[in-house]
Amino acid sequence: MPENALDLALNAPVAATDGPLGRVAHVIINPESGTATHLVVREDALPNTLRLVPKKYCGQAGPGAVTLTISRKRAGELKEYIQADYYPPSFFLGLAKAEETRLPIAPSGWTFEHPATPEGSVALAGHEPVLATDGRAGRVDGVLADPHTGRVTHLLLRQGHLWGAREVQVPAGLVSRYEDGQVVLSVDKAALGALPDVHAG
Repeated sequence: MPENALDLALNAPVAATDGPLGRVAHVIINPESGTATHLVVREDALPNTLRLVPKKYCGQAGPGAVTLTISRKRAGELKEYIQADYYPPSFFLGLAKAEETRLPIAPSGWTFEHPATPEGSVALAGHEPVLATDGRAGRVDGVLADPHTGRVTHLLLRQGHLWGAREVQVPAGLVSRYEDGQVVLSVDKAALGALPDVHAG
């Protein structure tokens, strides 16, 4: 691993300055700048709220955990990642009236939930396939980022499963593009096979 890199592994434990907070649920990447801009942290405390944590609050991130520079109280004040928009029954009645439609029954209110991923960014959750030029090469397991700029230096790629699993660090320059649902590389599987296993002897 590059020296002093932020190891933003998905599902890694996250600690605030005053104790455990939760786990990394998503890493938010801005594809245009190639930077990790936010972490989405799933709080351990019920109801397991997802919080959008800006990269500036990441103090240290090693193979074992991510440490934030803020307290649990401050982290609890950060924006929730899942936003809920509530539409009351009067909203639907107003639509029906505008369309001059008679409803057979009164509608109920609806709540629509959506993620607060910043516009133009992609949320990596850890199950996205990584595609080489000749097919599927594995799945995303996290990213390594420069601690000062947030620029992604390596993509952590998990290949195989169970006893045959291995994790490699793919240089960011080999990433062709990030998309919602997948990461596309500019090299073939043979080139990835030549990369060393992060956890090998």
